[in-house]
Amino acid sequence: MLHSRIYFSAIKKSCKLVVLTAITMMMSSGLLAQSKPAAPKSNPAKSPGAPVEKAPGKVAVNSTERIDSANLGPVILATDTVFSVQEKLMGHTSSTESLAISPDGKWLATGGWDRKILLYSMDSMGGFKLAKTFTGHNGAVTCLTFDAASTLLASGSKDFSLRVVNILDGSLVFQTMDHRDAITAVEFEATGKFVLTASMDGTIRLYDIVNPTNNQKPRLYTYGKPVNDLLTAPNGKTFFVANNGNNNVESIDFTGKVYQTFTGIHTMPVNCLGLSNNKRMLVTGGNDKSVVIWDIATGKPLKTLLGHTWKVNSVAFTKNDQYLVSTGNDGEIRVWDVNTGVCVSVQKNLISTAKEAKFTPNNKLMLVAGKMSAQGATFGAIVYRTPPIWTKAKPAPVKPAPVKSAPVKSAMPAGSKK
Repeated sequence: MLHSRIYFSAIKKSCKLVVLTAITMMMSSGLLAQSKPAAPKSNPAKSPGAPVEKAPGKVAVNSTERIDSANLGPVILATDTVFSVQEKLMGHTSSTESLAISPDGKWLATGGWDRKILLYSMDSMGGFKLAKTFTGHNGAVTCLTFDAASTLLASGSKDFSLRVVNILDGSLVFQTMDHRDAITAVEFEATGKFVLTASMDGTIRLYDIVNPTNNQKPRLYTYGKPVNDLLTAPNGKTFFVANNGNNNVESIDFTGKVYQTFTGIHTMPVNCLGLSNNKRMLVTGGNDKSVVIWDIATGKPLKTLLGHTWKVNSVAFTKNDQYLVSTGNDGEIRVWDVNTGVCVSVQKNLISTAKEAKFTPNNKLMLVAGKMSAQGATFGAIVYRTPPIWTKAKPAPVKPAPVKSAPVKSAMPAGSKK
């Protein structure tokens, strides 16, 4: 019996050694790395790589975690695949600085250091055609925006000028050079009759572009610090301001009254702003390389997203607010899952300085402007196709066929009388 026990014990040790050796060989050959383990059922905040079921436009508002993708690396979730380059728009003769997509999804505008604005028409299949070229600025075009009706395009420049053009007939609607430094942000008021501008000269101005005579007494607010970016707040009466003098974002009106302050997270000035489509979240990108998502109702941070290695130049949400994109001076275009804070995609190597990125309203494309060089040519913008599952149509619910009830037979025996 003693010899038998010793014999079987030796066999068990031998088997364990064989299994461990096999596992080691599989890991070294990458076989185990290629297999996908079943996603554990856990709290998304505790397990950022796990797939998360989420309703469009909703985000966990009780989270304030810092998520460092430099340690995690891009994590491909079950709802994400690969971004692919569709094409490069090559109309500019020098680096692009800005871009805008019309609310109806039919137009793309890009502005560059060549002082030109290129207007492309976009068809339903995602194809682009150069429709018009606008000139008139004497410096780089720093910011662009369409009005709500997708008929007017406003542009700001390093030459201190604001220009508003009609994209349908190409006519110049309005022009001014009141600012004394580069214009950094331009916004249409909801009706399209007024345009708001902000500048590195520390001023914010409002222009009546329908009745220019009303501008003889300009509506001007001297903010006192260089303005990096500006957005109209959801209430339509105040605006968010990111400045180059401190690390905060303020919600103010034209009297200078501060209604709200977003503070305590960024350690360097905020460079860019983005507003969610449900008007509940503000996203900020800073010179400190971080991206922060804020709850507008409370002014509290929801998530701090880390991963960029240089300052962040732009931030923008998808139409359904499930994802956001950030661009940096490091040339990286990072796409983040808003619900988990995980970086699901990093695009680089095609661009050395990523200035601005936006998604089309249907979420099918992501467009990026910046400094791009290949074979001595400078391109206008890169067009990426988003993961197909983002826009995959959900199957219509199958309705069960109505159940036909069998005819009720009489329980009375045959031949019986009522």
